[in-house]
Formats: sequence, structure tokens, C-alpha cells
Amino acid sequence: MKSFLFLLAIIISMNSILYASYDDALELYKGKKYKESLNLIASELDIDKDMLPDSQNYELRYLAAHNHWKLGNKQAAITHLKRCIDIQRNNINPLIDLSILFTEIKRYGDANYITKKALQIEEHPIVYFLLGKIALYYRNYKRSKEYFEKSISLDPELSISYNSLGIVLMRMKKYSQANTAFSAALAITPDSFEILNNIALSLQKTGKYKEAIQYIKKALIINPNNLIIKSNLKKMTINIGMKMEDEKKE
Repeated sequence: MKSFLFLLAIIISMNSILYASYDDALELYKGKKYKESLNLIASELDIDKDMLPDSQNYELRYLAAHNHWKLGNKQAAITHLKRCIDIQRNNINPLIDLSILFTEIKRYGDANYITKKALQIEEHPIVYFLLGKIALYYRNYKRSKEYFEKSISLDPELSISYNSLGIVLMRMKKYSQANTAFSAALAITPDSFEILNNIALSLQKTGKYKEAIQYIKKALIINPNNLIIKSNLKKMTINIGMKMEDEKKE
């Protein structure tokens, strides 16, 4: 009986060490110490235990993927995320992350395949957002619009979907509708320089130059070194000057 209790104590102790190591690796990741986090994960990860039910390899690999991602080691991140998908086939998170990573490196065909797999598991708002982003890349604006609208219907507080919907509507030359979408995004995320820039562009397209300049200036305050925002402000200032000259002539 004593030997059994002693063995049980050893097993509990080993598991505690493993979980403590993962927590330490996670804290290192949060502290942006990505290499140190990876070193700690490497000391704990046993690839032979990937598919064991009591293994923590999924958590270790998932964290390793994000460390590699932060360090710019995209292929290593992809490898770990793919293994996470194998370990937990009904977990949508590594599928979403892998799709985001594929879109980041412009592997849109792979992103589309992975996102469709995620959709078979769950109709998640981020999944529809990603499908919309992929369709936008392929200039299928009608389909992209439908995906972003579906994403919004599942999560009305997802500002990135409103913002992306606005971009699609701009491509479709539906500027007033785009302005409405950007305004909804801005209401959720008021400090986003990207959304402020986009709403300024939509206002410019409808001839509301003074309002557009107000928004673009707000974007520049938030991100004063952004060259795109600076260029847009310059163009809008020129356009409003030309408009005022035309009005004087009339």
C-alpha cells in the first residue's frame, strides 16, 4: 500500500512539474521572451506522446507555434499548428490560426482549404471573416460581402468584419453603404487609425471633403508616422482646395 502511495505521489509530482513548465513558458511568451519560451518547451515536449490522452503536447505545440510565429519562423509555426490539428481534430483554434498565418504569407489557396475545414466544425464568426478576406483577395466581391455579413450576424461586435465589409463596398463603388459599415466599426473600435482612415476615404468619395479631413487628421494623431495616412491627408487637402476654387468660379 505504501509503495502504491509513493508511486502515486511521484506521478502527481511529475504532472505538476509539467504544468508548471508550461505555465512558465506561457509567462515567458507573454513577456515577449520567445526564444526562452521555446527552450523551455523543447525541454518538456516529447513527440512520442503527441497522441496520448493525458499528454500536454497539444498545449506545448500550440504555444511553440505562436513563439515561432512571433520570431518570424513561419514554417516552424505551420508545422506545430498542423500537428495540433492532428492531435485535436475537433478543435477549431489551430485551424483558425493556421488560416490567418497562410493569409499573412499570401498562401490563399491553403488558407481557403483550412478555413473550409474549420467551417465543418463550427460556424464561427472569425471563420466567415477569413472566408470573406480570401474571397476579397480573389476579387469575388459579392461572395466576400456575404461572408462578412454572415460574420457580423454571428458577432455584431466584431469590428474587423465591419471594416472589411466597408472595404468590399468601396470596391463595389457603394460608398454610402461603405461609410455606414466603417461607422459601425468605428463605434466598436474608436481608436483604430485604420478605420478612421477608411471612413475618411468613404467620405471623400461622397464629396464630403471637410468631414473626411477631420477623420484623417484623427487617424494621423493616433499614428503620426503612417505614410499612407499622410499621403491621403495631402490628397484630400488638395481636393478640397480644388473644390473651393471651382465653387468660386461658379
